[in-house]
Amino acid sequence: MSFKTVSAILRGRWLLDKQWAESQLPIVLSLLNGSTAQIDRQGNEETELPFVVNPATMQRHEMYIETPWGALKANPNIPEGSVAIIPVSGPILKYNGGCGEPGSITRISYLLDAERRQNISAAIMMIDSPGGQVDGTQSFANAIKSFSKPILGYVDDGIAASAAMWLLSATDEAYTSLESDMVGSIGVYTTVVDFKGWFEQKGYKIHEIYAPQSTDKNKDYREAIGGNYDLVLEDLKITADTFIKAVKNNRGAKAAENQSLWDAGKMFYAKDAVNAGLIDGIKSFEQVISKAAWLSKRKK
Repeated sequence: MSFKTVSAILRGRWLLDKQWAESQLPIVLSLLNGSTAQIDRQGNEETELPFVVNPATMQRHEMYIETPWGALKANPNIPEGSVAIIPVSGPILKYNGGCGEPGSITRISYLLDAERRQNISAAIMMIDSPGGQVDGTQSFANAIKSFSKPILGYVDDGIAASAAMWLLSATDEAYTSLESDMVGSIGVYTTVVDFKGWFEQKGYKIHEIYAPQSTDKNKDYREAIGGNYDLVLEDLKITADTFIKAVKNNRGAKAAENQSLWDAGKMFYAKDAVNAGLIDGIKSFEQVISKAAWLSKRKK
């Protein structure tokens, strides 16, 4: 696991499904205890690379191919009118993970590449994610929102929670594959870890000494570990307001009318999500590809 990932876990704000996060606590505890954690990543760089589908034949083609020296380059032989599929699986981080999974910055580059290519007519964000890091998510959602070609969101036999829901809402249309798929968890939280007791148990006594001018430095953290969460709550409220406003604007009138149903962080099964205005329906993967291709032709 990379230093950036560990740092994000310990200090970051999260748009993440809490149940999933707590299921990963044994990994975090192993790292804190100095052990090597065995991480079974849902995907890896190979399976999470974007690919394209020819809507005329439903045949898959690689969007990138490997050169003899191991680098990746654009596949020049994909069919005209192809639909790019950009997978988003597992936790969403700003930077690439230690298991090869691409972060938000890399996935934005995939989107920009798909936008430039003349033989790609549309794109699909194929999502199965519990959410992730606040950092990078809004930029990723903005890149989806500003994509000039038709772009659809598709929950592939799984969930789109929190940060993943933000991304899903930014697409032109959003679908799930099954009635049992879930979306939502529109909210923000953070964790504050107080290490003083752990250090003291190891024989270390920590003294924090600040310059006399630095009265506000780390004030939110210092007050939080003392039991006063007001400053942290102010920070989280700003992010939550931005998140809720984005989903409402992205999903349109129906979501706005039903905001009281979803703005407190509830998860929804597919049919209830349709009623709440968070998605547009339930379709097969082939149907979503055909819809993306049709939207591309109509736009032209």
